[in-house]
Amino acid sequence: MKKTHAALCLTVLSTMILTLASCFGDVENEYRITVPTFATVTYDEGGNVRLYLDEKRGIIDPSPESANIKWGNATRALIKYDLPIISGENISMENLRFEGIVRSAVKIDTVAMVDVTGLDKYPDTLGNDTLLGFNFHAYWGYITMQVWMANNFNFDMTCSYDREKFDGENLYLNLHYAEKPGTWNNEFLQTVSATLPEFVREKGAVTSDSLNIIMSAPVWCTADKDSAYVDTVKFKISRGRLNPPTFGYITGGK
Repeated sequence: MKKTHAALCLTVLSTMILTLASCFGDVENEYRITVPTFATVTYDEGGNVRLYLDEKRGIIDPSPESANIKWGNATRALIKYDLPIISGENISMENLRFEGIVRSAVKIDTVAMVDVTGLDKYPDTLGNDTLLGFNFHAYWGYITMQVWMANNFNFDMTCSYDREKFDGENLYLNLHYAEKPGTWNNEFLQTVSATLPEFVREKGAVTSDSLNIIMSAPVWCTADKDSAYVDTVKFKISRGRLNPPTFGYITGGK
């Protein structure tokens, strides 16, 4: 927390939530920056939680001031947390472990990827709906996929891979999406995570410093939905981040 007696001029940032709490009289103002990110959730034998944040944001041990969150069996979550005050030079945020305030968390469903090696066509159980758009990223052993459909329908979403196309540097994936009964009530894009395939995570399977992931899916050319094409998105993940972490994966101090 950063505290000051001076008046604070706040700029509204699209990706940050800024909170200013003050009272009349000689009382300090409280200033914090609360931001969202995805995280991999780990547990120790006592049920304590440690969060490995995406986007190289660090590793959080939720502080006693954190919200009372019922983590259940979540392995992936979208959290909102207060940015820490960091000082010093040459700090690697990706491996920085700190105690921080977690304000909220929403569980992200984890799905299984589908092995289609040797198949001439996709199984009927895999969806192939055309999307308005999609994106994905990969951190801490998980791929997180998001699509936009301009509706709030419930959905099934996963991706498939062909082991014969893997060359030690490139992993080719096909995104599969299908609407299903029900509604998607969350305030963010339709989202699921998936663990990277086991054969990719085996020692020595990835022969370069990082794995290049190439994901493809059918996308409408325009909002009129009169024609479509296969879009492709790429993302790289470090070879050292292919496996999901455990609670004590990094034991550095706070």
